[in-house]
Amino acid sequence: MARHDLEISNISSKEDQVDAFEKRMNIAIKRAGGATIMSEKAGVSTSVLRKWRAGLSEPTLSSLVRMARAAGLSVEWLATGEGTPDAGPSAGQRLIDLETLEDVIIRTRRISEYKSLALKPEAEARIIRLVYEFSMRQGQPMDEVSLNNIIELASL
Repeated sequence: MARHDLEISNISSKEDQVDAFEKRMNIAIKRAGGATIMSEKAGVSTSVLRKWRAGLSEPTLSSLVRMARAAGLSVEWLATGEGTPDAGPSAGQRLIDLETLEDVIIRTRRISEYKSLALKPEAEARIIRLVYEFSMRQGQPMDEVSLNNIIELASL
């Protein structure tokens, strides 16, 4: 193969990779709930997302990980297209973010103690699960006012 032909084939394969990455990015953005939500969860602007999708720049590893988590996708799949798109363990299993869970438990108990509420264990468990799931979906802790309201409602 002539040098010129080799250079052309390298260019077209690079373009194919950009197109494939753009398609994976579009899937990730859609699964995360849109470009605005993805940009917030990845900690970048929407204009940076556009540059990544167009192949004008590449995300850092930490940004790629945050995007994959926000979309519930495998980092390997998002970065390379290899493996399966779905992140995490096999069906029926979940990964637990123990730091987030611990934070939810502490915050819930502090508020209920401060308000002198005697929550039944079942009610406390439901609050913790609800707040934890909210935090995992949103990528940030629930605000104090909302948490207070949930705890008060559960104590009725």
